Amino acid sequence: MQGEQPYSRISDEERRKFLKVLGVASAAATGGSAIDDVTLGDLRDLVAVESAGEFARRGEAIRNDLSGSLDAELLATEMAGVADAIADLSAVRAAGVPDRGEELYAELTTPAWRIDDHLTEVGFYASAEANLPRFTSEHIERMTKQLVHTASLAETLSEVGFGEHEQTALVANVVSQADRLALWEPTWVLEEAPVEEVNPDYVSPLQKRAASGALLWIDGLDKHLRQNQVLLTDELLDDGIADVRAMLGGFYLLSAAADRLGRGEISDEELTALVSGSTAMLIASQTDLQYDLVRITDEMRAPRTGGD
Repeated sequence: MQGEQPYSRISDEERRKFLKVLGVASAAATGGSAIDDVTLGDLRDLVAVESAGEFARRGEAIRNDLSGSLDAELLATEMAGVADAIADLSAVRAAGVPDRGEELYAELTTPAWRIDDHLTEVGFYASAEANLPRFTSEHIERMTKQLVHTASLAETLSEVGFGEHEQTALVANVVSQADRLALWEPTWVLEEAPVEEVNPDYVSPLQKRAASGALLWIDGLDKHLRQNQVLLTDELLDDGIADVRAMLGGFYLLSAAADRLGRGEISDEELTALVSGSTAMLIASQTDLQYDLVRITDEMRAPRTGGD
């Protein structure tokens, strides 16, 4: 495994909810001896997809509405950089809290920012937002079933070291965070139902907010950890690394969808599933980071030492 902090912190209750959304009665139905053993491959033959036609129409629209051309060479080069960043996470964790002047976390995102700039320039984010539905319970259910049937999801995450159970955990986490995903509204929702003091002209497409937001959280960790090191435990740092790993994995998946679109090597329904799924993973993992490492409670923090 390239990274050293596997993303697998999904409870049995969350896994059961995931299976219920998929319409699978129990883990036993998959042939697994325990609920932790369920993989996306186990589920593929058990889950029916009802949205392939809708996903194909949306994917075709994303493809047709691009305002520029995707640069295959740039994407391939920078995706290799994102893969290296994921592989470097074990060294970042071993270093502990960054010293003053160190940018252990910010350096991880440099190639991802170059991809983000390119996707913005060619209208990838804008096209995705214009043609994808908001995150409702119904969309998340259809998206999850489609993801189970999208073999390239597992292939792509495997390229950067995510094992089968981690892949399942990433998708299951999206289901468990359905309420939080619903709070991320597309710009067109703001235009249809204006919110006071929010001008949609200055709001980025949802997919860009998800991607750039994840990168900004990673960039801010050097300063946050340094300033708050007295509060931190090894467990908090481990959880934070796992969340960063999930964010970079989601970003790599989004980039891979764009890369295959540029090369003409992705089907329309696959494009919809991977863009929707990676966006949801980016949102879910940056939300996890906030509660795992940033907004910690007194019960989570390191014990106080010294006087009263």
